[in-house]
Amino acid sequence: MFKTNKLFGVLIVIFSIQSALAQELTSKIIDSTFIELSVKPNTTAKVDDLIDLYKKAYKNKLTNEAILDEAIIVSEKLLYLKGLGESYDRRGLVARYNNDFSKSVTYHKRALNYLNKATDTLLIIKCLNNLGVSYRKLNLEKEAFQYYFQALDLSEKIKHERSITIALNGIGNVFIETKEYDKALYYFKKVYAFDLKNENIKGQEYSLSNIGEAYLYEKEYDSAFFYINRALQLTIEHKHKSSEAIRYNLLGLLFQKKGDFSKSTESYKEAIPLFTKSNNIRYLSNTLINIGKNQLNTGNYKNAGENIKLGLNNAKIIKSKENISLGYNALVSYYTVIKDYKNALNAHKLATTFNDSILNHASQESIISTQIAYETAKKDEAIQKLGVEKERIQQNANTSKNRLLYSILGSSGVVGALVIFFFLYRKNSDNKLDQKNSELQKYMLQIDQLKDKVANTTNTSKQQFEEIYNAYDLSKREVEVLTLISKGYSNIEISEQLFVSQNTIKTHIKNIYLKLDVKNRIQALKKIGI
Repeated sequence: MFKTNKLFGVLIVIFSIQSALAQELTSKIIDSTFIELSVKPNTTAKVDDLIDLYKKAYKNKLTNEAILDEAIIVSEKLLYLKGLGESYDRRGLVARYNNDFSKSVTYHKRALNYLNKATDTLLIIKCLNNLGVSYRKLNLEKEAFQYYFQALDLSEKIKHERSITIALNGIGNVFIETKEYDKALYYFKKVYAFDLKNENIKGQEYSLSNIGEAYLYEKEYDSAFFYINRALQLTIEHKHKSSEAIRYNLLGLLFQKKGDFSKSTESYKEAIPLFTKSNNIRYLSNTLINIGKNQLNTGNYKNAGENIKLGLNNAKIIKSKENISLGYNALVSYYTVIKDYKNALNAHKLATTFNDSILNHASQESIISTQIAYETAKKDEAIQKLGVEKERIQQNANTSKNRLLYSILGSSGVVGALVIFFFLYRKNSDNKLDQKNSELQKYMLQIDQLKDKVANTTNTSKQQFEEIYNAYDLSKREVEVLTLISKGYSNIEISEQLFVSQNTIKTHIKNIYLKLDVKNRIQALKKIGI
């Protein structure tokens, strides 16, 4: 037995060394290719190669932001709108993978502005789907629907099935979050039909899992188990380890909902080593907290507390709002069960404070980013116009060049004069392009200055925002109303946004005026410095 374990340990070490060497070799190849590309003349092909290299680096977990920076710089110099759009879309994806969903939305929107001018339909669809995901992560279902359906419409027009299934899955997931599970099932089953037709195994796994999750929330546990277990079997059969852990996590939730806490814990424990190996902290923290909740129900209080706290700490590291909220609420239950009411009260206060901070942070980000997005959009619009104008100038130059060449062939007696005129015209066109590039550099400098301004503002704005609202003792609902007022919403629009009557909104506004000691909206916004 000892020899077997020793041999197994040696094999693990050898495998680790081989993986490290392969990773180092890949890193050197990527760095070498980047250096070669950097010294090449600036062309649209160079930008495309840089973006492809960045994707390769990211896939191998060797992210090098300098590659994408270079792609953006070259695209700006060339006024290459497609390159700018694709680069900012990648930036949005990275921000989303880092759980910075607000920044992700900003980058994807910026990308979409460029891509709409570049008219690359498939890239536009990808960007629309990415916006849907980011808005869904921010729990902004209305906006998520809007972009998913735009993506679906375009995908169906060009008959691109992969994009269709992505959009349908997104729509189904939004219905899960709005608790309209019958509608979610409709869309998930449509995707499953596509996956079966195309023999897409990974797609089938994902669709089966989604269908099972919808049945789970509908409390149709037998149907839920059938689909989730089928997804797990496919995953194990095809050795998709990262997906396997997610299926076990979902089975753990299913058994927990059924009240079978021992089976739930067994499923969750199957997922832990897989999440640990893939460094999936978000799912790992969720799994640990739920194991702790199960242990509370089976009387294993000591381990319950340890797992809940460990899961909560992991959630805080990656700033997973959903899991932080889950962890604090689990701590309330834990301290209550062991009759430590003082800590239970503290945990409850922390949970309440955290939920309030989510609201305040979201409101603060919304108010600040609205102005910044507006100003940045104006700069982007100028760049787009310059790009379109550059293309027009180039087309006119090419047309004139062709006309002049035909004239030269037909009128040899005036060849000298036409040649001189031709070069003068080309020189004039080049001067115009240089002028446009100079204007572009001026706009980009203004954008960089604006970014610096945002960076300096963001560090202090959250604290100032919370101090302002705490100073006037506004309720959470009054904060929401005042935030929408700052965006220019009318009473009717605010009532629709918050799903309450206009009379209720009028009451909230009256209370806001009383607390701020003002008489109208303008005075209220001035009072809090907006």
